[in-house]
Amino acid sequence: SSKRGSGTSAPNPLGPDPIEVMILREGLRIADVHPYKDLDLLAIVLSSGDVLQARLSDFERLKKATSAHLKKWRLIGGGIGIHWETVDEDLSLRGFIRDAAQQDALRRLSLMRGRAKASAK
Repeated sequence: SSKRGSGTSAPNPLGPDPIEVMILREGLRIADVHPYKDLDLLAIVLSSGDVLQARLSDFERLKKATSAHLKKWRLIGGGIGIHWETVDEDLSLRGFIRDAAQQDALRRLSLMRGRAKASAK
């Protein structure tokens, strides 16, 4: 499995993982997956109607896969993961949410830094 979007987490000595708690509390599941090789895009549709996005090129096995192989996915764990048999790849909902939250935080920090620089001029 690739690093991003995959794997299981070790027990957290500080308490339950907030992303896993959210997934369980909200009953979030992956409802559909749309890989677009030519756009380097993986769109993950959640049961809530939200859509998460990732770049296929961030996952070495998916990056090398053909469009036909990318379309041959199946949900695992009742919708908390995606499996591609033909490329031996498993990705988790937890990883997608974590990555989306990190990207959002970085985007907000970048905007704040840009505003601070603009007001300092």
